[in-house]
Amino acid sequence: MTYVASSSRDSADARIVLTNKEAARKLGVSHRTLEDWRLSNRGPRFVKLGRLVRYRLSDLLDFMDRNSFMNTAQAAAA
Repeated sequence: MTYVASSSRDSADARIVLTNKEAARKLGVSHRTLEDWRLSNRGPRFVKLGRLVRYRLSDLLDFMDRNSFMNTAQAAAA
């Protein structure tokens, strides 16, 4: 886990940057699944730093919020 300066957000979560494996662990999926989601444009937002792929904790939390439902009917409609 890495901390980077954030000028556009006040949230501490926006400054926490995770590797692919760390982000996958947070989401409870394999790092390969997270890579597949990234390639198919289905996963959380990511940051590209040169050749490195990183995930902001705030983007992972937003992704989980967008994929949270009260019941299966609600999830099926999404």
